[in-house]
Amino acid sequence: MPRALLRSRPAASDAGAAEYASAAVPRRSVPWRAASWVALDFELTGLDPRRDEIISFGAIPIDSGRVQLGAAVSALVRPTHEIGEASIRVHGIRAADLARAPSLRESIGVLLGAIAGRAVVAHSAHVERAFLKRALREHGLRMRGQLVDTELLGRLWLHQRDGRWRGRLSLSELAGELGLPAERPHDALADALTTAQVFIALATYLDGDRPETVGSLSRGRLRLDALRVFHAG
Repeated sequence: MPRALLRSRPAASDAGAAEYASAAVPRRSVPWRAASWVALDFELTGLDPRRDEIISFGAIPIDSGRVQLGAAVSALVRPTHEIGEASIRVHGIRAADLARAPSLRESIGVLLGAIAGRAVVAHSAHVERAFLKRALREHGLRMRGQLVDTELLGRLWLHQRDGRWRGRLSLSELAGELGLPAERPHDALADALTTAQVFIALATYLDGDRPETVGSLSRGRLRLDALRVFHAG
């Protein structure tokens, strides 16, 4: 990693990066309730990680199958480019709201500290994965540990419950199916809380059918594909 880049980072970013790089992550074989998790949500200027940016994040730890709301972290993030009207209509975050917010370089240490040593949970997790991988790469880091997608787990559970396939499943729709309240959508911390509650409910239901581990919950896509092959045969 270039020395100039290391010198230019704020101390908080250095500490968060070091913690993220060194913390032991939960092994795939660990039962899900024994593992440390974190529900993560980003609000973005758009969905293309090559040109769009994180403008807000929320992260809530989950330990022993319980939400640790007191340890939650969240922040607005000042982007390097102007945000468009389409983005504002989605999450309601305006340029004026971000004018005095720290940049991602300044706030990344808080985020990295929150997810260090934990398996990550997100809804439609390919989005969070892409933007998190980019942020980590810009700090000379690689993504570590497992990432679980509540949308995929929700589709597995609904198939188990109803015997039917579901396509795209929003977070609020899934919360409704589970009989859970959906916090205010498109607010990073609120969505992280909904994701955490949905994850705990889904993992509990699925665990009743077969013991679930960190590894088994992270294989949502493979499990859905296997079900399709089985039914097609």
